[in-house]
Amino acid sequence: MTRALIVGAGSIGLRHARVLAELGHEVAAVTARDDLDIPAYRDAASALSAHDPEYVVVATDTARHPASVAALHDAGYRGALLVEKPLAVEPAALADFAQVGVAFNLRFHPVLVALRAALAGRTVLTVEAYAGQHLSGWRPGRPVAEQYSAHAGAGGGALRDLSHELDYLASLFGPARGVFARGGRLADVTVDSDDAWGIVAEFAAAPIVTLQVNYLDTRTRRRLVINTGATTIEADLIRRTLTVDGERTDFTVAADDTYRALHEAMLGSGEGVTTVAEAAATDALINMIETSAATREWVTA
Repeated sequence: MTRALIVGAGSIGLRHARVLAELGHEVAAVTARDDLDIPAYRDAASALSAHDPEYVVVATDTARHPASVAALHDAGYRGALLVEKPLAVEPAALADFAQVGVAFNLRFHPVLVALRAALAGRTVLTVEAYAGQHLSGWRPGRPVAEQYSAHAGAGGGALRDLSHELDYLASLFGPARGVFARGGRLADVTVDSDDAWGIVAEFAAAPIVTLQVNYLDTRTRRRLVINTGATTIEADLIRRTLTVDGERTDFTVAADDTYRALHEAMLGSGEGVTTVAEAAATDALINMIETSAATREWVTA
């Protein structure tokens, strides 16, 4: 059993807490909330003193990641650390921790794991990726205006919330070499954060990649279509299927399975978890995308 601490008790923080508790770990939180069924502390220093965690998950709003990490460091924590995606923390600020991972849990989705195996030895020519879900359906029962996703100042927006796509594309096809993008706040779904992006990119092992992410789709969709010249592969993460040249394989994936695998990896060998360097590259790619949209130019790495 590991003593785990969750910094932040929003929907994702509580999910991490639940999964870790189900795995048999002793869980506490840093939060101002007083309605939780686990021990809660007002600040990192109090939590470290009372709970003495061996593993910490930073699950605050994206814009608060640097301050959350700094508070842990200042309080003397140096153990294993998982930071929610996107990283949004300078790598130098993480150098003193024993182990650091970034919570791009979709890397552990069985469909993507099988896709990686299916791509082995193949030369990829084109990739089409899509992720869309209407923001009103993200956190049922909670008004959109109260969600950090709706606020640019909190680090919300479709580009960052759906940065899973940027992470797994890089994990499958190597680093991005250049991008052209259009996007921003196109509808009135959010308060002031971006809600839709269209991106054309070149990755090291995929010369033509198109990606669309949005908060607008009233049907939740997350899929890839990959052409190698001899083979067409479609990976559908919502339907949990992988289709290679028309032959479909179905997978069973429960809602928390990828989070469970992520934590097991972090508390084990660390294999498969997004590294600080990889997450920092995704942060840089986000900046490239925003620069391209602002300048209307192709931006290279």
